[in-house]
Amino acid sequence: MRGLEFLAFEENALKVDEHLTGVLPTAEVLARYKELGVDSAEKIIALAEKEQEHRHKMQEKLVDARLLTLRQARNERRLWQIFAFSLAVVSVICGSITAMLGEPIAGEVIGSVGVVGLVVVFVLAFRER
Repeated sequence: MRGLEFLAFEENALKVDEHLTGVLPTAEVLARYKELGVDSAEKIIALAEKEQEHRHKMQEKLVDARLLTLRQARNERRLWQIFAFSLAVVSVICGSITAMLGEPIAGEVIGSVGVVGLVVVFVLAFRER
């Protein structure tokens, strides 16, 4: 007989689980805190406001860091482009001077190597993207 009573009790038992999805509890829970008479509900709301403010500041810092990284990468690419162009110009000038001094084949090789090297680097960089 005792086993039957226990089974009947299990059938009638109801379990309620509450899960919070954010920092703030439900309105019913806040109302219960307010009934206690202390300013717990206000403290919980203030805590949620501080948490939200902190989250916004962290997201803003993350966006700023990403923008800084993009700017640095762009500036670095620009610097390499200037360096490569300067190298090609110097190569062509040196090749021209060598050709004018009476060595046309050496001048052609010097001028061509710089320009061809530059083209190869840009083609390989374009393929990586």
